[in-house]
Amino acid sequence: MNWNYRIVNTKSENSGEDWYCLQEVFYNDKGVPCGYSAPCTGSEDMKSLKEVWRMMQEAMELPPMQEEDFVGSFDDDDEEDDEVDTPNP
Repeated sequence: MNWNYRIVNTKSENSGEDWYCLQEVFYNDKGVPCGYSAPCTGSEDMKSLKEVWRMMQEAMELPPMQEEDFVGSFDDDDEEDDEVDTPNP
């Protein structure tokens, strides 16, 4: 499983209206987005927090994802089909 920070438009959180959040997005082994976490901005120390901040800045350069983009399943990890690249920083 891979992950990165992405902007996700979580309309379901705002009565169907746009609501953009910076979130951790998780991908299965085929690179298909399978889920995302609640927004977070914490880390265990200042050095790693700077790395978190750098990764979040990279997310601002990518197009926002929509809730409908999350079509994958972590169960897909075991299947041997064509792989999809994961957009990791």
